Amino acid sequence: MACRSCTGHHAVRLDTFPAGDPRASLRAAHSATEARAAAPGPVHVHYDAITDTFAVIRTDQN
Repeated sequence: MACRSCTGHHAVRLDTFPAGDPRASLRAAHSATEARAAAPGPVHVHYDAITDTFAVIRTDQN
């Protein structure tokens, strides 16, 4: 299922964290918080099952 935040928008991957790291989800959430503070625009975290990573994603509203 596609992410509602990404559907219809240009998604930009800002960072990734390997899911094998027990703190990966927390590190990704912290990175997303920093990205939100650095520049406007929605930022969220995806789990990518194909690469087994947590990805920090910014969606452009264009």
